[in-house]
Amino acid sequence: MSNEWWLVTLTLETSAEEMASAILFDHGSTGIVTLHESPDSVTLAAYFNERSAAQHTAQSIASELSLTGHPTALRDCIVSSVVEEDWLQKWKEGFEAVQIGESLMVAPSWRLPKEDCGRIVIQIDPGMAFGTGTHETTRLCLESIERHWRGGSLLDIGTGTGILAIGAALLQPGARVVGIDIDPRAVEVARENVEINNLASQIDLRVGQPQILAGNYFDVVVANLTAEVIVDLMPDLVGCVSNTGLMILSGILSILVSEVEAALISAGFTIIERKKAGEWTILVASNF
Repeated sequence: MSNEWWLVTLTLETSAEEMASAILFDHGSTGIVTLHESPDSVTLAAYFNERSAAQHTAQSIASELSLTGHPTALRDCIVSSVVEEDWLQKWKEGFEAVQIGESLMVAPSWRLPKEDCGRIVIQIDPGMAFGTGTHETTRLCLESIERHWRGGSLLDIGTGTGILAIGAALLQPGARVVGIDIDPRAVEVARENVEINNLASQIDLRVGQPQILAGNYFDVVVANLTAEVIVDLMPDLVGCVSNTGLMILSGILSILVSEVEAALISAGFTIIERKKAGEWTILVASNF
């Protein structure tokens, strides 16, 4: 396994940050870190497994931002390589404890509260996977899980660092939680995070697509992906939800939410909640 990554480092107007993040993930970035922020600009670094993917992203980012209404947003774009140890240090420098919802806190091992803070602490050391609690889509998911999850069984599709699975398990001790991701490296990181939260006996982590769980039914299915991927996976997602279950779907750009809503309604689901944060929307839907 290579210990070298390819970084696309962007400096752009703050107003285009969420759109740029979505484009980077659509191009295959496995994680994004904020290197610098000012009132009117932000510098993002996104890492890629392959040099060709990083170069293609750098060549097309300006035009794609223009198509989404940000024609002058990009100020600088650089492609570079970085060794894994340097990248992990960047994560540590920019990762603080974050309070989420009514009862949760996400914190890395080097930022744990020194005393009882009155919240359930999700300890996440991000490694090489996305999902630190700071991104709007992750926060929306955790808040929705907190509102709607009452125990039973939950499936986290695209688990990344395992943050949503861990949050669900901590909110409902003893419940059955399964996390799945197509990226073996993400599952490796998730397993480490599950261990440090002492949840190995409660959370089952697997590598693969949701179709490998055909015949298993969950009370809640959470998918923090993208609108396009959610629509493509809709038959598999529906096949994992119990007859009285819920789907919590995030990672959806608000300009694409109607496509996901149409797919849900076509599958026989009723949308019971819709919330926005920045340019992102989360949908909660039931099949009863």
